[in-house]
Amino acid sequence: MTQFVVDLRSPGITIRPINLLSGEHHFNEVIIDNVEISDDCLHREVGGGWTQVTSELAYERSGPERFLSTFPALVALLRKLGEDADRGQKVVIGRMAAQLRALRGMSVSVASALDRGDAPNVEAALVKDLGTRFEGDMVEQIRLLVETQPEYGADDELNRLLAESFLHMPGFTLRGGTNEILRGVVARGLGLR
Repeated sequence: MTQFVVDLRSPGITIRPINLLSGEHHFNEVIIDNVEISDDCLHREVGGGWTQVTSELAYERSGPERFLSTFPALVALLRKLGEDADRGQKVVIGRMAAQLRALRGMSVSVASALDRGDAPNVEAALVKDLGTRFEGDMVEQIRLLVETQPEYGADDELNRLLAESFLHMPGFTLRGGTNEILRGVVARGLGLR
């Protein structure tokens, strides 16, 4: 496989936004139909595309955005509870903080491996899989911790952020590969496939 860099304004390329439930769009459908390219569009070397793609996916899968996209809701929760958090709320918040710290450590480890020129595909897949689950679980835990009615566009910061998070949750498992695909990457890396 070989990668090419193509001008998206080229004739034959059609880009269609895929809207989220919130009306925003972060994904696109890109259709490439009989697009002509020259040799100077070659990215790196002929046949080196798969190595490049797996490296790009490792970066995409293991970055902090995999587990920090719902972090503002946690900050809003802490602001709302302040010193009035009860013991049960503190335990749940402590667990979320510990998970967040572990994910950050894993993400930094993958970044270091990539910087050394390693190919931490399995590790990156694990960060993405665990990070995706953490994002969804965190939103649900916050909702259960406080009596709130998530409302898109609400003045109350926590209500607004929770509503936005609920609308974005389906996309958490899509970006960087679905969790099922990632588990296949891990299984192959462990020699189970």
